[in-house]
Amino acid sequence: MTPAAFRDRLRAGKPLFGTLVQIPRPEVALRLARQGFDWLFLDGEHGGFGPAEASRTLAALAGAIPCLLRVPSGEPDVLRDAAACGAAGLIVPHVDSAAQAEAAVRAVRARGLVVVQAESREAVANIEALVRVPGLDAVFVGPYDLTTSLGIPEQFDHPDFLAALDAIRDACHAAGLPLGIFRMTGAEARTHLAQGFTLLAVGTDSALLEAGARSLLADLRG
Repeated sequence: MTPAAFRDRLRAGKPLFGTLVQIPRPEVALRLARQGFDWLFLDGEHGGFGPAEASRTLAALAGAIPCLLRVPSGEPDVLRDAAACGAAGLIVPHVDSAAQAEAAVRAVRARGLVVVQAESREAVANIEALVRVPGLDAVFVGPYDLTTSLGIPEQFDHPDFLAALDAIRDACHAAGLPLGIFRMTGAEARTHLAQGFTLLAVGTDSALLEAGARSLLADLRG
């Protein structure tokens, strides 16, 4: 899928399945790309993808799959350097206000998609203004940080978390803005498809590696 086709499918509300890549080795991304994912989430916040590592990985992929690069912060110089890597877009963490979203859009300057993460109580409170920022391409929920901000860490069935998701979803749908989320398992992610979340990052490279090893050993040991 080309970056243009990825953008068109995102804006059309079609499901896009990706996974989180934290190991900054091109070989890891190449092997994941061959499995049929729609996109890859290169992680420069909790993973090892700085501009140099992202550039090497994107060069190795040679356009085989669209990649969104999560930056460590929304600082303008960080965003400008990351946007020069050639990813299909950037994921900006901890965007709590419309002003922060506007700053991200200005820094990227149409060099790729701008996806902001809503992952705090403040982001939920400001979501109706945030989603109206011109040039914003999607909102992506960070469930771990969001539940922590709400005082209910990793309680993904808690009414407060579910209410926050509803508020983000309703605001995005009213603004016609695509919505995504990270979850660890396919079963968790499927629950969000029915709620209108379409940009889905499911699992991580290390978790997939561990799961494959466990499955192999379980088979060998009967």
